[in-house]
Amino acid sequence: MDSDKISRLLGSSGRKVLLYHTDSDGISSAALILRFFGGFAAVPRDGPIIDDRFLHEIISMKPDLLVVLDIPIDQEWKKMEFLQQSLPGLRLVVIDHHIPEKNLTSRRSFHINPRFEREVYIPASALVYRLLQQMGKDVRPLIWIAGVGIVGDHAFEDCKDIVRECVESFPDLGGDIRKSKLNSISGMLTSAVVLHGTRGVMKSLEILLSTDRMEDLLKNEYLRKCDGLVSAEIKRVMSDFRKRAREFPNLDLIIYRLSSRLNIASTISTLLAEKHPDKMIFVTKQGKRHVKVSARYQAGKINLSKLLKSSVDGIGSGGGHEKAAGAVINKHDSKEFERRLVNRITELRAG
Repeated sequence: MDSDKISRLLGSSGRKVLLYHTDSDGISSAALILRFFGGFAAVPRDGPIIDDRFLHEIISMKPDLLVVLDIPIDQEWKKMEFLQQSLPGLRLVVIDHHIPEKNLTSRRSFHINPRFEREVYIPASALVYRLLQQMGKDVRPLIWIAGVGIVGDHAFEDCKDIVRECVESFPDLGGDIRKSKLNSISGMLTSAVVLHGTRGVMKSLEILLSTDRMEDLLKNEYLRKCDGLVSAEIKRVMSDFRKRAREFPNLDLIIYRLSSRLNIASTISTLLAEKHPDKMIFVTKQGKRHVKVSARYQAGKINLSKLLKSSVDGIGSGGGHEKAAGAVINKHDSKEFERRLVNRITELRAG
């Protein structure tokens, strides 16, 4: 990794666009970058899918530099090639940790993903933190922001070094950061996103950029209000889960069709996986045209990313990590998806 070249790129003049994921890791990653490099138009993005409208929106912005954080944009590598062909002067920096499909590194691009070298789970916020350190930036006082991203992505095992340094810098976090202020902050950011969508993402980033102390962020009125409203809805949904979830005991599988006005499928699937670590949890939520799927499996005996990709082939798109993945499928194919899912898991269990 040539941190000096990347530093010069991030600090360059010209039109600069930063795409970042809409979860606490993506928001934390963006906050760390923007703390040290200005001049970016920051654009939140929910996933890697680039439709034609968004592609031409980026082209119309005519960026000289495009930075992508915590988004597996390599899944759309053909469109990224088209983008660079349409904008011959465009430079690209991708910092990601999802299972890679293609290395986008070239003469004009930097693609940072630790999975190119080994199977490891290091969130984008941790990667950005280490990169800024290599650039010689005074980022240690902001290590708690990287910690928020790590907690949000449940990436404790492969980030022990940053977790240790975070506790050394902030002893009041205690021995288990999963139950610390960092977890509370990650939950508050998630609540803002769930409640207000893109506006909540942008507001959360704005708050992270303007707050130097964890204690001040925990007192933020906007985030506290969001967290209270979302917590009440989560409590209701968890009660509903106990009544309506469908369990397949022989497959260690639970499927739950979520009914909520809030976009909390990911949050619910994570909470359910913590309560049922030996089960594959699939939470589906129906929209007007599509069904979103959020999957978790802490035991990790089956690769969820591969499972989802094979189950949605031709009817949607999906992927992610071995233990946490997601998909979007066509609304009228929801029954077909569940049929494929059960059949595929049955095959994997038998083989």
